[in-house]
Amino acid sequence: MNRIAQSLFAVSAFASLAVAPPAAHAATESPLALAPPLTEKVDAIVKQSTSGTPGSAPAVSVAIVEGGRIVYARAGGLEDVAGKRPATTQTRFRIASVTKMFTATSVMQLVEAGKIKLDDPLAAYLPDAPHAREVTIRQLLMHTSGIPNFGDAAFASGSVRTATTPAAIVASMAQKPLGFTPGTRYDYSNTGYVLLGMTIEKVSGTALAAYERDHIFAPAGMHDTTVGELPAGPGTATGYMDAKAAVAQPFDASWLYASGDIVSTPSDVARFDAALMNGVLVRPQTFALMREHPIATDEPTAKYGLGLTAFPLADLTFIGHHGGVPGFEVDNELLPDQKFAVVVFGNAFDFSTAKLNAPLLAALFPQTSARAVAEQKKAALTVAAGEDPAITERFRVFFSALQKGRVDRAAVTTEMSAQLTAENLGSVAEQLAALGTLQKLIFQSKAEQGAGTVFHYTGVFSKQTTPMTFSLDKNGKIAGAFLQ
Repeated sequence: MNRIAQSLFAVSAFASLAVAPPAAHAATESPLALAPPLTEKVDAIVKQSTSGTPGSAPAVSVAIVEGGRIVYARAGGLEDVAGKRPATTQTRFRIASVTKMFTATSVMQLVEAGKIKLDDPLAAYLPDAPHAREVTIRQLLMHTSGIPNFGDAAFASGSVRTATTPAAIVASMAQKPLGFTPGTRYDYSNTGYVLLGMTIEKVSGTALAAYERDHIFAPAGMHDTTVGELPAGPGTATGYMDAKAAVAQPFDASWLYASGDIVSTPSDVARFDAALMNGVLVRPQTFALMREHPIATDEPTAKYGLGLTAFPLADLTFIGHHGGVPGFEVDNELLPDQKFAVVVFGNAFDFSTAKLNAPLLAALFPQTSARAVAEQKKAALTVAAGEDPAITERFRVFFSALQKGRVDRAAVTTEMSAQLTAENLGSVAEQLAALGTLQKLIFQSKAEQGAGTVFHYTGVFSKQTTPMTFSLDKNGKIAGAFLQ
């Protein structure tokens, strides 16, 4: 739950493209109009994302907005593998942390109404909340509060199998100290968004789900969106861990709440995007405020504003959010000035939204994409300053062992060791074999995150090159590894 986004592009996704040198350009490129044969090309990209290969998903669904209206909606694959039910554009998926865009928009509506002030302490609305006098609403929105993130530990421990309440989630964090002085840096916190949801309820006098229904879903024309548990039966995607359809671990939706509990379709999220960009949900100046002065994150190029992530792509900057919970990976990216958006959903936890977005955006923004790929390839193969060669070598040895189905359990955290069961190790090794031998890791950047440090690399394998992320906890144990 702490992954804020996958990059819009992965260098490896363009390994087969001949990249032209950056061309002189006088103006920002606009997307090509979606008409045949371009539509057929996008259809093929969607279909390829359900191919059963690593990084694909049993079902994929996509919607595209151009000029502030939906111009494309397609789905492919199976929403339920056992039942052999084909996915449709009405198939519902969990949108996970894309929910945070809805929570932030709700907060900003109440800011417009004069009922919330961004720089008020949380105590002005929830006086009994942990650290309520130390953190502000703005800091909660931007993940700069320092309030610890409950999400990952709750999933790792299995606590999420039993129902909870927002108050219980917050209470479980009450005795934990702030991770840093509020406002001084970024650290993703689902707990912060739970507190924002509770604030919306307190200020509006209504349940969060009811508030969103009346003030966001209805005005945006979202008719296939619900909150909480997945609806049962046809029309709902089953969540899987991978393209081979291993069913994802169950969890109770009450743990997601304002940080990730919305269930929707790409077309409905596209309607939300259009309403946001067209001034239906908040005033244009308010939407602009949500994008102003974003703070650097633990992703190399990403920044975070008021509930929105900003990603540069050559001379374009996409804003939006990524979301992932066991069973689902989704992505929502907007170009507000052009009233463009692309929404990508998949029902596998290892589904790479970046690998779908990359060729899709290459088709719609060919000049910008070519420049971005050239820039990323150059940067990805250049060692950045600040590398600790000994740590890089630890990660190389660890990952090479994973490819052979082995792990040095003394080198990893207890939580990670528990995840890497003998059965899982075999599955991981099988998936990673497609990369070929790991030849080297090229250091890109590092950032403090919570009680540890995140390291970004370019992994050069014998068969491809791809971005990689590792993390160490405060004791120097390997706490995570993410391959894009």
